[in-house]
Amino acid sequence: MQAFGTVALVVALLALGMWPPITAAVIPWAVGLAAIGGFSLFLLYRGLVLGPIAVVSPVVSSYSALTVLLVVIILGERLSAEQTIAIAVVFAGVLLSTADLRAIGETIRRPLPGVPISLAATVGFAFWGALFAAATREHDGLALILIGRFSGTLMVAGVIAALRHARPRVVERPSWALLVAVGVFDTLANVAFMLGVQTGNAAIAVTGSGLYPLLPAIMGIARHGERLAPNQYVGIAVVVLGLVALGLRA
Repeated sequence: MQAFGTVALVVALLALGMWPPITAAVIPWAVGLAAIGGFSLFLLYRGLVLGPIAVVSPVVSSYSALTVLLVVIILGERLSAEQTIAIAVVFAGVLLSTADLRAIGETIRRPLPGVPISLAATVGFAFWGALFAAATREHDGLALILIGRFSGTLMVAGVIAALRHARPRVVERPSWALLVAVGVFDTLANVAFMLGVQTGNAAIAVTGSGLYPLLPAIMGIARHGERLAPNQYVGIAVVVLGLVALGLRA
């Protein structure tokens, strides 16, 4: 996935004549961010495997709230009282929309092996977002993403080689298409996040990035006719309300 996204980014930068300046100072930032992001993603997947997903998913979705706190501390950004309230409303809506309270009630008495790992993933994603925002204050954002993608791809390849996982014998075409699509969109999301933290208030950009868990829910309703829990519909409405309020106060 990362390899396809990296290739697409290289082609786009060359075609648009936007190849970023690569300096020695940007490399440690990019490699460090790639390591933090990759390890956090591994923890997320591990947490989802161990489950229960009904608890793990909302825990990880809360990473953006911690990221905003770190951005305020690290970058010294200041939010007005109205912005703080609007951001809190958005976070509350995200948590409501990603958690089925009925399922949580059914699973909360069982062992929760994935929760400690998901908490670690949450902290990792929060530090990645805050450090990335800090890095863009001093270095070219496209250079950070480009080097990060290269180093992340090499890290994943190294881990696979070290674990000696056998490659699948047959990979169907739809699988390749899915990998390409995910890689491209994941890279585009990183570029969009970079533009957001560079051109505006990083805390607000982070708040917007935390909405991605809503998209699978909306697509599940529209494409597969899925039915959400009542609290999830309330959560989506709360998110919209918070975003409108944040937009008015931005």
